Amino acid sequence: MFQLYELKDKAEQFENAVQLFWSQWGTDKNYKFYYDCMLHSLKTESDLPRFYIAVQNDLIIGTYALLRNDLISRQDVFPWLACLYVLPECRGQNIGAKLLQHALHETLKMGHDNLYLSTDLEGYYEKFGWVHLTNGYIFNGVETKIYAAFTATKTYPHECPVIQSISECTEHRDAFITYISEAWPAVKDAAIIQMEESLSTANALPLTFLMLKNDRIIGFYQMIEQEYLVRKDLSPWIAPLFIDKSERGQALGAVLLQHARKTAGQLGYEKVYLTTDHIRYYEKYGFREIGLSNFEWGRPSKIYEHDTLL
Repeated sequence: MFQLYELKDKAEQFENAVQLFWSQWGTDKNYKFYYDCMLHSLKTESDLPRFYIAVQNDLIIGTYALLRNDLISRQDVFPWLACLYVLPECRGQNIGAKLLQHALHETLKMGHDNLYLSTDLEGYYEKFGWVHLTNGYIFNGVETKIYAAFTATKTYPHECPVIQSISECTEHRDAFITYISEAWPAVKDAAIIQMEESLSTANALPLTFLMLKNDRIIGFYQMIEQEYLVRKDLSPWIAPLFIDKSERGQALGAVLLQHARKTAGQLGYEKVYLTTDHIRYYEKYGFREIGLSNFEWGRPSKIYEHDTLL
């Protein structure tokens, strides 16, 4: 069993910690960079930077850091998770997941809603609810993926919901009709029509995707060719997107948004759009406001876009 410490609370491990962080993440020319940064983290009154170690039998078996910026071009967002590492002989024991959860908890205590990281790994962080937000650039110009996680998430790997197309789980058709009728009656007529059409489509629009937890619908989104807006030059649209009230606060909406961006990318689109009256929600996940349009019945609404994913 290991114990997790902030390095300033386990200063006797300082030299060992610097050596491990540097040996895994540094180069033969920047030992002093790690030493100086970690040394001043012991003394600062500021929230960041912070370095953490997992210790078992006086041996450091895992590490991570929380930084203002991980030498990434996206200087407008912080804090950043960096230097996540578990000794090879200690892997397969869910230690990485526990370090990630601890990092989110520490970030929440600092008062931040989101935590960010950059990585070239495929499929690892997604298992723990992290969302591919966008791409950025390391200081040397190399492109890198940027992920974000909501700090109040309560989702653990064994509880992770699954996302399925309605055409892949037709047994949920009637449950969806009941669900949308009760959860969001204002959009139920259009959503049911789009669902019925999507039952026979796999590589064309419209598409309906259900988020299922223990075989129960807890959310969904639909992707359609045209929204009910005056503006018809944009396509495709995420319309609508919904997470059950009992499941909110776990960044599941962000998971659906990422899935939608991948779906649109696989269909050959470069951009995906949505319209909303929400303020500062979609911006957290990289959506950009590009203007206003009116619904066909006259009400104005903001339009957002995001790059798709492959």
